[in-house]
Amino acid sequence: MPKTRKTLVFLHGHGVDASIWDDLDNLLNQDYRIIRPDLSLQSSCHTMEEYADELFRMLQNAIIEKCILIGHSMGGYISLAFAAKYPGMLEGFGLFHSTAYADTPEKKEQRTRMAELLRTQSTADFIRLTGGNMFSPAFKKAHTARVSDHIARFGKLPAEALAVGAEAMRERADTTEVLRQLPFPVLMIIGLDDQIIPFDKALELAAYPARCYPFVLSNAGHLGMIEQPDASASLIRWYVDYGKEQ
Repeated sequence: MPKTRKTLVFLHGHGVDASIWDDLDNLLNQDYRIIRPDLSLQSSCHTMEEYADELFRMLQNAIIEKCILIGHSMGGYISLAFAAKYPGMLEGFGLFHSTAYADTPEKKEQRTRMAELLRTQSTADFIRLTGGNMFSPAFKKAHTARVSDHIARFGKLPAEALAVGAEAMRERADTTEVLRQLPFPVLMIIGLDDQIIPFDKALELAAYPARCYPFVLSNAGHLGMIEQPDASASLIRWYVDYGKEQ
């Protein structure tokens, strides 16, 4: 009898869409069922819990009963809210360049400015200012065309959807207790050169789950799935096949 394939749900972060997972999908879809919800056009959700409810509806529509959920950046914040509301749907969990900490006062102010910029100017202006910071300095230098393509592509996302997302991130609560209570090992993928989630704070978070596997991508920024897809896929494959059962 053929072995049932595990379902991996990859949830993208703010300022991008589900296409950031293209490389990982290609590397993993022979062995796992890959689901990539796209929330980049969503402007009716105003809290992480509302985004989690939308994710739940998407997974229900896809007839998914159990999954391994891996969230990138804001997708990680949504994933933590999902874990708190719908723990019975999860059989594994990962944070990919993300955190369970709430925003600092300074970061909250930055989110407010982000939302104002998006509403008074354009997504293109916002992505031109911020998009390059998602990559490590080394990747930006070696792959200028790839970074330019990123800025051009995501500069077309709806400004209001991004503004609402920035405000939802600003208001989210600390969810370290959610991490602490997860009943299975947690995968954490951390970028050593991440300019969005500081390396030391990301590594510190690994102390919260009862069991955690923190892995560092030494030459990656905030988009390790693009900067180092082979290494990222290998880490996820190990976690799904072995790590989450330990």
